[in-house]
Amino acid sequence: MSSRFERTVQFFDISLTGHTRSRDLDPNHKKFASPKTLDELLTHIEVIRELGQARKKSGTKSKYQFALEHIENRDDCWILLINLVDSNAANVVTNRIDGSEADRHTIEFNDDQGLESSAHLVIFKETNKLGKHLMLFEKSQHVPFQKASAFLNHLAAVAARHFRDEYVKPHPSGNPAKEINTYCKFSLFAHPSDEFKEELRTGTLTGIRLTSDTVLLRGYDAKAQPELVGTEVKVDVTRWAVARSGGNMKHLKKALAHANELDVPFVRVSFEDETGSSHTATLSTDTGMLMNKDRYVKKRKIRNFSVPLATAVPVINEEITQKMIELRHA
Repeated sequence: MSSRFERTVQFFDISLTGHTRSRDLDPNHKKFASPKTLDELLTHIEVIRELGQARKKSGTKSKYQFALEHIENRDDCWILLINLVDSNAANVVTNRIDGSEADRHTIEFNDDQGLESSAHLVIFKETNKLGKHLMLFEKSQHVPFQKASAFLNHLAAVAARHFRDEYVKPHPSGNPAKEINTYCKFSLFAHPSDEFKEELRTGTLTGIRLTSDTVLLRGYDAKAQPELVGTEVKVDVTRWAVARSGGNMKHLKKALAHANELDVPFVRVSFEDETGSSHTATLSTDTGMLMNKDRYVKKRKIRNFSVPLATAVPVINEEITQKMIELRHA
């Protein structure tokens, strides 16, 4: 449960790519440069919110609903407020410190009413040398970044349908009678935490694999062999190989460099920490950032709010977002 007195902020890089669902294309042609810039896409998302199209229930029988509750375009960043109503959440029980049975009260939910939670996102317009935007995310127990990023991609798809004419592109075959519908997709890359670096540095490597979602084999035909969906290349992680590189971190950096040379997008690393617990993480080749690993995401606390915080707010909370923006170079 979120605290009334502090919030946790996670650090990500985000990028935009273009995609299409056209069925007559080779899988290698279904991903390309984003048809819109960040400003253009978020401006479109701002419009669909004003039209009441920025909500999403996960299935007809879903017990929760996402909503883009508020969005602001500022000089150097965009601020988004994502709210989630979860009617499947456990009923909330309140009581006094040293209270009695008479002080205990239960807030009960039902299929139409649930716990509402908010998460602020700050996306900076300036890109780094790799073309990625820094995104600061207010971590919430009920709005994890995986679900928030999925909702962002839902909004991007809705925007592409609403502004269809702006997303139509010529067909890669060059046939003037054919065209494809495109859309933008957000990808999130987590900044590694100090905890991850330390556990990896002092632990024991058990595996490194260069991983691609494209099959990199001579003679491969996507239409004839649709069951083949990716390629993995193992890296030598014997003690001698790791020692020769200068330790775990340098050995991983060497693997990332090899992956970059071979145009392989991901490196998956597995290791045991000093306690013997096993861990895995996937890193993006071009940035060295983590993919989909909540535990090891870089995070900072923000505190000293003028009033106690609630689980959800109806509009962007200026105090929260200002403290988030101040973490930009943390």
